[in-house]
Amino acid sequence: MKKVTARRSIKTKILGIVFLSVFLITTILGFLSFEFSKRRLITMLGDSAKGIATALATMIRQDDIALIMANADSLRERYQSTTSKLFYHIYEKKSEAKGVGQDDLVDNVCIVYTRYSKLLQDIKTMNKIDSPINIYAVDKNRLKLVLASEPVLLTGSIYSIRPEAQNALSTELPQSTGIYKDKDGAWISAYAVIPEAEHKNKKAIVEVNYRINSYINKLNGEVFVIVSICLAGLIGTALIGYKLTSNLVSAITRLDKAVEELETERYDTLIDVKSDDEIGHLAETFEMLRVSIKQKIEELRLSLVREKRAHLESVVALTNAIEMRDPYTSQHLRRVEKYALLIAKSMRLPRADMQKLKYSCFLHDIGKIYIETSLLQKIKLSSEDYAEIKKHSERGAKIIEGIQFLTGVKDAVLYHQERYDGKGYPKGLKSEEIPLLARIVSVADAFDAITTDRPYKNKLSFSEAMDEIEKNSGTQFDPVVCNALLKYRNLMESIAKKHFEKPIITPPRELP
Repeated sequence: MKKVTARRSIKTKILGIVFLSVFLITTILGFLSFEFSKRRLITMLGDSAKGIATALATMIRQDDIALIMANADSLRERYQSTTSKLFYHIYEKKSEAKGVGQDDLVDNVCIVYTRYSKLLQDIKTMNKIDSPINIYAVDKNRLKLVLASEPVLLTGSIYSIRPEAQNALSTELPQSTGIYKDKDGAWISAYAVIPEAEHKNKKAIVEVNYRINSYINKLNGEVFVIVSICLAGLIGTALIGYKLTSNLVSAITRLDKAVEELETERYDTLIDVKSDDEIGHLAETFEMLRVSIKQKIEELRLSLVREKRAHLESVVALTNAIEMRDPYTSQHLRRVEKYALLIAKSMRLPRADMQKLKYSCFLHDIGKIYIETSLLQKIKLSSEDYAEIKKHSERGAKIIEGIQFLTGVKDAVLYHQERYDGKGYPKGLKSEEIPLLARIVSVADAFDAITTDRPYKNKLSFSEAMDEIEKNSGTQFDPVVCNALLKYRNLMESIAKKHFEKPIITPPRELP
């Protein structure tokens, strides 16, 4: 049985490649677009925050920062002695009226603090920043809050230094962070160092914070748009790819069906696949192959017919040789053929075996051409005569030995005189050792012999002949073959009568 290999449609494979390619491309483009938008946002907000921080750093004096830090406790006491709103109102008024440099040091510190605090609030308002702006003094590896844009006095609060702030202090160049998150949301911060004045060993730094939650939401919206565009592109490309692939695969499918016709040895179907690419070239090649195979098959068929005709002529020549020696034998061969084919039909033998059986019936007595005509016509045989006649099966097998198309016939000729019980000749084979065709010829041969008048014996009636066959079933004859013959009792009698009335010799023909 031919092994069936599971196959996937080439259309499925091509569409799979197209879909995968488009999916990967759209995914990569979507990711790159998102990364570009994210980096652009970080760069834009970072540059903006660095610009504000740098501008603020130039507006703040290091000495004022040092003054506030030196009097932080007094400032805190003055702040706590009143409300926050009143504190800013009082010292804003004093700053407008008297300016900096009053005799009261604490008043002077409060005025400086409120002036810078207002500056930070104005910067926030002008730049639409909703996040705090802070001024820190550097204390070793920590930051101490000096000023804040919020109306809350937290001067002196300690904070850790972010890496970007540390870089700004070491390079004195403004620095910005990437996006980072905490419990209050997503942020970008920038740092700028306040230029040093008299206090060379003191440093201060400006921190501008951007809360970017709204920007992140916009970025997510952009991502949604990007994904939607990518999906639309994927679907559109898939539809176009499906259409183009269907046209391509249609030609391949027609070619595949045509090749299946060749596989099943049907060479009359024209391979008509028109395409201006490799598929069309392949179809043309298969069409030339189909025509060539069809021509070769026709040549082989004609050659086989000629060979079979030669075979038949060979058989006719051999049977004619028998007929010239013994006219009885020629009529006997034809009847044996009829009986044997009925047995074969009953046993459901394959067509090839039935053809071999036909040749076997016509050739089973071919070895008798070596026997003298006078011996064949003797009424009484001596033991020497009988020994000579028994040689006809081996001589017959020798005659047809080497003839290729009679290879399967030789054994039937050689062993048709064997008995089922092993008492036959020439080898004394028994039971299943005897080839099946030889066992069939043996029964058909014996039946015709006992229903035919010969010089040395009278024929039996058909009922007696049938009884004789049945009696010798399992001893002389194969019981299975005997049963097959007995099924056609009436038909075999009519065959025998027809041949007795009109004896005819015809050569064996090929089975249809």
